[in-house]
Amino acid sequence: MKKIINTKLNSIKRLTEGLSDFADSFSFVLRDENQISQQTLALLNELSIYLIIETDVKEWPGTKLILDKARLFKYYLNKETAFILSVYNDNLFNWLQPKLPEDIVFYKNDYPVFVSITHEKEAYFEVSDDDINLLEMKGFKIIEK
Repeated sequence: MKKIINTKLNSIKRLTEGLSDFADSFSFVLRDENQISQQTLALLNELSIYLIIETDVKEWPGTKLILDKARLFKYYLNKETAFILSVYNDNLFNWLQPKLPEDIVFYKNDYPVFVSITHEKEAYFEVSDDDINLLEMKGFKIIEK
């Protein structure tokens, strides 16, 4: 059984360090109605060799659009991509368009284990009891509410 556990953790460096050897990929979205900054173009270029999929979506973990669509980019999570993310902006909630893509999600075997809704400053883990134990061993303090 999966549990949703809210978190105030906002450091991408801390997230990627704690999720290494746990999560294997991540995604973010660009909404069509917003402009893409030069910083985002540079980020997409830098991450391009790690791209798993790029696709149009109406929903992704934590968000469902009614009328619009967005472009979802999914990448392998490894030391290089973790470093790239933290260099662009280490504060998860600063990942907002037009400056940067939004809603970073980390996956384990294609299942979202960490979801952010950056424009709402919300983030949560969606994990099993066994996963909670693994994350606690990685240094995360998990407090269920």
